[in-house]
Amino acid sequence: MAKPSQIAVYGKGGIGKSTVCANLSAALASAGQRVLQIGCDPKHDSTRLLLGGESIPTVLDYLKSVPKEEARLSAVLRRGAWGIGCIEAGGPKPGVGCAGRGIISAFEFLARSRVKEDYDFILYDVLGDVVCGGFAVPIRREYADAIFLVTSGEFMAIYAANNILRGIRNFDGEDTRRVAGIIYNARSLRDEDERVGRFARAVGLPIVARVPRSEAFARAEARGQTLMADESEPPEREIFRSLAGQVRAGLPLYLARPLADEELEACVLGGREAVKPTVEEPEDSAHLSGTEPRPEEPKPAEAPNPRRLPLYGCAFNGAATTAVHLTDAVIIAHSPRSCAFYTWQNISSSGRRNLFNRGILMPSAISPNFETTELGQAEAVFGGTEKLKAHVRDALARHPGAVVVISSCVSGIIGDDVASVEAMSTPETPVILIRADGVVNGDYMAGIRDTLHTLARRLIDRSAPPRPMTVNLIGEGSVMNNLDVNYRTVKSLLERMGITIGCRFLGDATAAEVRNLLSAPLNILAEESEDNRALRAWLEQEYGCRFLEGTLPVGFRETKDFLERIGAFFGCGEAARPVIEAEEAAYRAELETLLPKLRGKKLLLTTLNANMDWLLDAASAVGMEFTWIGVLNYLRKELSLTEHPEDYPMIEEITDAGQIARKIEETKPDIVLSGYAAVSPGGNYIVDSLPMYPPAGFRSAVGVLQRWALLTKEEREGEWVNDRLLFEKYYA
Repeated sequence: MAKPSQIAVYGKGGIGKSTVCANLSAALASAGQRVLQIGCDPKHDSTRLLLGGESIPTVLDYLKSVPKEEARLSAVLRRGAWGIGCIEAGGPKPGVGCAGRGIISAFEFLARSRVKEDYDFILYDVLGDVVCGGFAVPIRREYADAIFLVTSGEFMAIYAANNILRGIRNFDGEDTRRVAGIIYNARSLRDEDERVGRFARAVGLPIVARVPRSEAFARAEARGQTLMADESEPPEREIFRSLAGQVRAGLPLYLARPLADEELEACVLGGREAVKPTVEEPEDSAHLSGTEPRPEEPKPAEAPNPRRLPLYGCAFNGAATTAVHLTDAVIIAHSPRSCAFYTWQNISSSGRRNLFNRGILMPSAISPNFETTELGQAEAVFGGTEKLKAHVRDALARHPGAVVVISSCVSGIIGDDVASVEAMSTPETPVILIRADGVVNGDYMAGIRDTLHTLARRLIDRSAPPRPMTVNLIGEGSVMNNLDVNYRTVKSLLERMGITIGCRFLGDATAAEVRNLLSAPLNILAEESEDNRALRAWLEQEYGCRFLEGTLPVGFRETKDFLERIGAFFGCGEAARPVIEAEEAAYRAELETLLPKLRGKKLLLTTLNANMDWLLDAASAVGMEFTWIGVLNYLRKELSLTEHPEDYPMIEEITDAGQIARKIEETKPDIVLSGYAAVSPGGNYIVDSLPMYPPAGFRSAVGVLQRWALLTKEEREGEWVNDRLLFEKYYA
């Protein structure tokens, strides 16, 4: 069966496209052609004149009420005059959803239904005020072989026609011919013929038909008919018979050559011919019934942008990963199920890994308080605000500490009124909106930042009563394996000094704890990073928060200094002394047990330029020998690996890729420890890696040394039985 000829009719809303399209369909059908007309305007009135004024069910309304697998073409296809097939795509109510997405959904259904196979000509009647992604679907090559532009002499009608040419040019490039010409629907305006003529000459298109302003159209439309069905046989019907004859014979097709805005104004309003001359079409131009449009020339590859950096993930992902640490909140992702699924996996994977491998429990990651509205095709077309409100009402009925709504790309693109849910807050439970449309709001870190700022603004009580002897932990990294371990370590040390942790912003915390964040007179930054420094500066500026200098301590020296400074701030320095003495005794005892196992072992270390005294001190104390310490100084600052560089003359800056391999060959280490790059195992050495975030406290290095003692034993049979026991215990 021959492929049908497909014609898209575009023009400004209200310009008469539906009248033109219906009369052209009738003229083709009355000449014996099998014709299908598809209305692609949310008004869904394109086929009314072919159906005696009847309004038919739209594809989108039908798909909204029927499961995808049960949808049938017969429910939306009607037969009009001369057997013309009539279909209306439809659209959402004004102001909600996305009509363009609706056109895409309707076309996908029609493609699955293989509706085109029974027709000679298919006409698409398309709203052309905005050639967005959805309304531009009929322009795509798998749909439109030829495109007519309907315009009058009004400037906005010609402006819309020029915009449509821009859309065609964007799809087709500079060499493909698919524009069949201009259908001039006259309004009897002053100088109208001259305006349309100047525009047509400027863009190099013929006026294939001039439709005069006539009462014949009004009389026919009042009866729900086309001119072809008018028994009085008005002379205007010959316009469409002539046009139908041209279409059947094969219209020549032209390039889309839109005008710049300045040229358009000069041409239409200024009465001047456009600067660009009319280009004669070559003899081998494409035809509607002739040759296929020429393929696009391959475009040169876009030059790489050296400032474009890869992103860790989207704002939606970062927002959700952060918000789930508000432990008594319900987190609602206003998103498709797939977005929520991948985010849930991102949140929970580290929890499962640490639970099964190490027995570390991370409640927020194991079972995140995270759910989704499951935006689907119906919501993308008709809007998902009401579905979101229903989820919020359900969440409020559970009386959580807060309801946090996180928007997604889809809800942002279709224009859902997500902000309206904040008005659903109750005196007990605030409803908090986090705008996290990734395409607009940025990357993963932007999502984290915006979530922290929004939660602070909505929850923190500036009049919270003071609580002496209380600190807050600020900026705990959600991807840290030892997040909860560090918290428990520091909490235990501080409690022995009579100091409590009031809020973890935002480690696992309740809405009430965040609300009382300003009760604590002192805040501690969990770890050093550019984002945490920015968070600290913001809290200082917005809320006057006071911070202890530095971060959570790593290793014996830092932890001793940390407790002394905390004690000095709260005036309880005497309480710090017995804690430090007890911890030092335990630390020394553990090192004594490791001394005979690690003494004389040779260690080669490669690391970034950051203080490593926590490890250097402990390794030296158990008699290990450093053969070489290579530092990748990627920030090009003074080496700051240790406060005692005189003790480690083997420290060198790494200057080339082969340096590490050469040093391994020269020094023959027992252990190669790398903090930034993978080192291939080989020879008689063991390869180990530094943790991304070292554990806090006096014993930061003890666990690392204990692992080395185990790895360097000559007989290790049965040493990994604990892995099996942990798996059986927690997996069951």
